[in-house]
Amino acid sequence: MHEFKIDVTLDASLPFVFAAFHEPEYLSQWFAPGDCMVTQVMIDFKSGGRYRIKMMYPSGIEMSLTGEYVLILANEQLSFSWAWEDNMEESVMTSVDVHFEETEENQVRLVLLQQGFMNKKECDQHHFAWMSCLEKLAVLSKKKKTFS
Repeated sequence: MHEFKIDVTLDASLPFVFAAFHEPEYLSQWFAPGDCMVTQVMIDFKSGGRYRIKMMYPSGIEMSLTGEYVLILANEQLSFSWAWEDNMEESVMTSVDVHFEETEENQVRLVLLQQGFMNKKECDQHHFAWMSCLEKLAVLSKKKKTFS
């Protein structure tokens, strides 16, 4: 099994960064890599609740991500399952664990671990995609801070 870990610091408040991982208005602005965009967010944000996020590339190709929230500790930790509905990958389901920590006022350390990949190629693709998404989240965080 393959996994990756990302450890970044965002210039934002802890409540905003945590909300950005489950509030549709924020997710729709950052939760798609590169020039892909979020077209639909459906979330039942509670332990055992399910989510479905639909994304579309400029070419019109759509993909849908689905999973279940396993653990929710407000402003501390978020764990959820992750599966693509297209069944194009060897890995049927992976897990994502995100830890949130305020290191200074308006500075949040985010540690994300995704594991359960069947091969290195899929693992690397997801790592790259998360980095792209987190760059968008960093930009959104700065905008949010400016307008707060």
